Amino acid sequence: MQDAHVLLPNLSECMKTLPAQVSRLSYFAVFDGHGGARASQFAAENLHHTVISKFPKGDVENLDKLVKKCLLDSFRQTDEDFLKKASSQKPAWKDGSTATCLLVVDNVLYVANLGDSRVTTAFF
Repeated sequence: MQDAHVLLPNLSECMKTLPAQVSRLSYFAVFDGHGGARASQFAAENLHHTVISKFPKGDVENLDKLVKKCLLDSFRQTDEDFLKKASSQKPAWKDGSTATCLLVVDNVLYVANLGDSRVTTAFF
């Protein structure tokens, strides 16, 4: 099994501070590993911590723009961190993973993905 997932319906419990206008924060992610399970496991263990560290704090303007930047920066940082770790191994790891992440900020759903994994939404 090379896949991993994370379900954090109350991510706000993991945060010290939230922007004043945010009352609910949830995080859900699926990682489809290939060539081994290390990349998907690394992403499952680390991406949400990076999201927490980069999430806007305090009084903010344009929350939507900052949340999108947080997700982009978190994906980039997690990828860089894994590549650094993978390249330092002997022999170097060749694992990879797609990533699909849903971040719920109050009543807004943000979807981010990397690779060929996607989310299809349907509203009833």
